[in-house]
Amino acid sequence: MRVGLLALVLVTACSAPAVHSAADGSTPASTTTSPRTTAPVVTLAWHAGARLPRPVSEVGVAALDGSVHVLGGYVDGHPGSTTHLVLDTPTGRWHTAAPLPAALDHVGVVGLAGRIWAVGGYGSRPGGTDGLWSWDPASDTWTPHAPLPSRRGAGVAVALAGRLHYVGGRSNGRDVAEHDVYDPASDRWSSAAPIPLARDHAAAAVIGSLLYVAAGRPGELRSLEVYDSATNRWTAGPPLPHGRSSLAGAALDGRFLVLGGEDAGERNVTPDAEAYDPARRRWSALPSLPVPLQGTGAAVVDGRVYVPGGGPVAGGGRQSDVLLVLG
Repeated sequence: MRVGLLALVLVTACSAPAVHSAADGSTPASTTTSPRTTAPVVTLAWHAGARLPRPVSEVGVAALDGSVHVLGGYVDGHPGSTTHLVLDTPTGRWHTAAPLPAALDHVGVVGLAGRIWAVGGYGSRPGGTDGLWSWDPASDTWTPHAPLPSRRGAGVAVALAGRLHYVGGRSNGRDVAEHDVYDPASDRWSSAAPIPLARDHAAAAVIGSLLYVAAGRPGELRSLEVYDSATNRWTAGPPLPHGRSSLAGAALDGRFLVLGGEDAGERNVTPDAEAYDPARRRWSALPSLPVPLQGTGAAVVDGRVYVPGGGPVAGGGRQSDVLLVLG
């Protein structure tokens, strides 16, 4: 049963080619005028997928080999769980896999090197955890690895250039700017350039060799930061139209998508969604989520964005079992 259908027509324009590229992957505006031509129309719309086996929020979400993995989170209003739900996207069916080795929420989750990786998060110890585990789909087992250099949760985790990057987060009641990089081949962590503004509960995605991090806390940030793995440098991008936190991020068709989240001083949940086009250095509106959600993530499989579960209200008091699919 569909929960709603909203469509957006994205129209891009072509102009004379530029000879330089900015650090965030954009193309600076040309100083000469040239005819603008309309590119093919791309229509995006939300629809409902199969409901999750249980309502969850504050989860980690990642894709691996055509499946969407949902880990940890709040269940029945209580923080920290060993949840590991797996959606087989071709069949639209959910099943459970080996539970997390520890009950966690706000855990970073990444698909990398044929495995699912879970890093950081909040657990039984205050201030965050330093755990790093990988899940092997062949054996359905978890393996511990070298711990994070510092304990924290609610950071952003991505796979970039064959390594796991974990940026920002919150540790012992304070936001941090740390940027740690894990190499699966050597089982070692190294430090990279810290994000310019410390934050937690942000959205992130990778496009090419660039990592995009937007929004988050403290407050309801609008800032966009772009990390270039080739130069180990951050640059600032255009701010979001709508600052917020606890939102999901994804990359689709060369654009950075930010979806849902909390605003109004973390008292409201928004259905707003936007896309950033690095080539044009512009944000544009996407179709709003059919239901407002926060505390979830997003995974992309075969040109579709999957957003599972999340909180329909601010905070962790209520969870959702909806699956929203954009494509």
